[in-house]
Amino acid sequence: MEYAYIWLIAGIVLLIVEVFTADFLFASIGISCLIASIPAFIGFSLGVQIATFAIAGIIIFALVRPFAQKVIQGKNHASELGLNTLENKRGTVTEEINNAENKGRVKIDGDLWRAYSETGENIEQGASVIVKRIESITVFVEREHQ
Repeated sequence: MEYAYIWLIAGIVLLIVEVFTADFLFASIGISCLIASIPAFIGFSLGVQIATFAIAGIIIFALVRPFAQKVIQGKNHASELGLNTLENKRGTVTEEINNAENKGRVKIDGDLWRAYSETGENIEQGASVIVKRIESITVFVEREHQ
């Protein structure tokens, strides 16, 4: 099998593995493999392909991975992503919120969000809630008192 296809298949497999790990390690290596497949398809030597892989890997690890980890792991960079606009918005519970069982979903402006109760109370499906804060892709809500 040609090196180009090996790089390509390795890159795709590593990107698929990343879906299950969510720390951007396998994605970094996978993207580097995909970049290394370019000189392989053009016909450059294996040495050039490995050098391309190494350079791409260093750049991705140094520049892209730290930002991606912040986003993926939820270092509470909501304001960097523009998610702070969700604070104080109203939503409707679509799946009962139960912090102890690690479950709960809220619909806000047509989008579904993983949700936890800010106060720790269980909130039944259909209840109206207010977003108090957001961390990564999880909103923390309180029951709306009317």
